[in-house]
Amino acid sequence: MKNLPARLGPMPKFLARNNKPGLICASALLGVCSAIATPAFANETTMQLIEIMRDNGSISQAQYDQLRAAAVEDDRQMQTQPMQQADSQSIEDKVDAKLAKFDWASKVKLKGDIRLRYQYGDNSTRENAAGNNVSRSRGRVRYRLGIITTPLDNLEVGAGLASGGSDPRSTNQTFGDDFSSKGINLDYAYAQYEFNDYLAAIAGKFKFKNYLWVPTDLIWDGDINPEGVSARLNVDNGLGTSFVNGGLWVLNEFGSNSSDPYLYYGQLGQKFSAGNAFGTLAGTYYGYENTAQDGTFNPDYSAGTNTDDQFGVVNVSGELGTKFSGGKASLIGDYVLNTETDTDEDTGFAFGAKVGVDKWEFKYIYADLDANAVPDTFPDSDRMGGATDMKGHEVAGSYALNDAVELGLDYYNTERKSTDEDEQILQADLLVSF
Repeated sequence: MKNLPARLGPMPKFLARNNKPGLICASALLGVCSAIATPAFANETTMQLIEIMRDNGSISQAQYDQLRAAAVEDDRQMQTQPMQQADSQSIEDKVDAKLAKFDWASKVKLKGDIRLRYQYGDNSTRENAAGNNVSRSRGRVRYRLGIITTPLDNLEVGAGLASGGSDPRSTNQTFGDDFSSKGINLDYAYAQYEFNDYLAAIAGKFKFKNYLWVPTDLIWDGDINPEGVSARLNVDNGLGTSFVNGGLWVLNEFGSNSSDPYLYYGQLGQKFSAGNAFGTLAGTYYGYENTAQDGTFNPDYSAGTNTDDQFGVVNVSGELGTKFSGGKASLIGDYVLNTETDTDEDTGFAFGAKVGVDKWEFKYIYADLDANAVPDTFPDSDRMGGATDMKGHEVAGSYALNDAVELGLDYYNTERKSTDEDEQILQADLLVSF
């Protein structure tokens, strides 16, 4: 506090002599005043500022009297000094010059959210030592913070941190362990380049929303951020917009051989609109290579429901909706077929509806997955722990209190198809975004 940075000008002497916590903000403002105005103007501003601080309770009357006396003495000393030659540069020019130094701020954006959750779960196979079924209640928290920058035209670089552990399908932390500290991890880190209005590419660890259209979480949990490269091409036409998406995503890396497992995908789709009607139709193929190796799918994150490790998945997705006064509603669906498995348990589907009215949103999805329809490491983890070989319902609703705060309820009722296991989960959320 005794010396401000040179670019802000000298600190008034009476502030240097009275280093109080309530004057931190004042000293910064005074430095700017000193840099862009005459000493007399800066001291006049100082007097006004300490009066305001006294009136709003930031400093006491005794502190005010002390500071005022010091300011008067500073003013007396400045009047005895020779008047400096007037600076030909206008105050506006000085301000613009200083603001130009902070141009980097216009290229950086912070975004994030915190979600507080109460979760109730009841699984028919969860028993205590006496053999009685036990339900589970948990408090959970999710925190995410991202920094997005545009260092060059058309180039975007982003990185984000999130709570949770190494599980790719969850950024939640559960309350407990005697107030233990919770983990923060790298959630995404990418570079994206837009070649023009139609073509873009991204590489790193990234959110795939703009590079793969999916209407449900039948195949991909919403927390998964793949690693690799993807590209998209959008072309407007008479119906709306045609799009082509594709990518190569790394599944694992082995030091003992060169046959690392990976997946590639290609998607062709069409978005259309006519009056109040809108919709999207897409076809996708996922090719999984070198997956017949131990460790390809980490058993710590796998649901353990696959009985085969060969996958070549055909996916047909669609949405059809209409807009109306105050909102919109649509039907959504997914169908998957694993063309590479030798088993008969090779298909899956999901269908449902979404409705948004003013600040309310509602969703219903019924999902059914055979054991080997898709890898059991990536589907929605809240639906029977992300398992395949399952079927069940999801009903969700949310209400936006304002632009930053949202309340939500989500209910799952799911069962394993080959066993008697069933599970109900209820989640109550408070989401604050910034």
